[in-house]
Amino acid sequence: MFRIGDFSRIARVSARLLRFYDELGLFRPAHAHPQTGYRSYTMAQLGELNRITVLKELGFSLEQIGEMLKSPPDAAELRNLLQLRRNDVERTLALEAQRLRNIDTRIAQIECEGTLSVDDVVERPEPAHRLLSLRRTVDSFAEARALIGVLREHSRALLPRSHGCPLVVIAHASQFEADELDAEFGYCVETVSPIAPPKSSPLQLRELPAVARMAVCVRVGLPEDAHLVTAKIGRFLAANGDALDGPSREAFLQAPDPQRMHESVVEMQFPVRRAEADR
Repeated sequence: MFRIGDFSRIARVSARLLRFYDELGLFRPAHAHPQTGYRSYTMAQLGELNRITVLKELGFSLEQIGEMLKSPPDAAELRNLLQLRRNDVERTLALEAQRLRNIDTRIAQIECEGTLSVDDVVERPEPAHRLLSLRRTVDSFAEARALIGVLREHSRALLPRSHGCPLVVIAHASQFEADELDAEFGYCVETVSPIAPPKSSPLQLRELPAVARMAVCVRVGLPEDAHLVTAKIGRFLAANGDALDGPSREAFLQAPDPQRMHESVVEMQFPVRRAEADR
């Protein structure tokens, strides 16, 4: 038997919380001294306390937990519930980490106001490409990146092994909406002879048209952190009296590593035309 203080140290649960659970009738001590009221617990009770802790972490109310303990879930059920909760926490952490990166890049953009150089933005013509591609509308950049794996899987039977074809992404939407990304991921395959995708394949083989004037600038990192680069391109366009002219592209200058996407080196490409055409 363990006094309440010792049991709290072993269970890593507050003694105050143990007293509260006792008052609620949710988790009673194995023995309470009739004169002093001192509570004592046994190691056999640790499993039940762990179940209460897990169910509370999963978001159940203490009243709901009390009902559930009348027919307690087994270890496998709890493990599955915890795994689902773990997945939710991982998604939340990823979103919060991205929010921090967005804040950092916005701070950097504010600090560079008035001094942001456009020396690394250049304009050039872009030739046509033959593209083996997959197009989807997704609700996050993370989901969009997952399409690289889908493209690789479906193109494996259509391209030579170790084909080395450059990866390009086309952003088809005329407006930026981070939760509604119309993205096309494709390999430029003009240097190889791909097999035409079967009708059952989600891939298509098409021509990506040439662009007479393309403003380009290299970005290192994720597209979520591209504010500085797009701001540079915007300044470049404004200084030259130009406007955007169609879907932008992102050309990977090296094959992306799914585990190190934050180190990707990408050329951001924006078709441009004279702004006077808008008048």
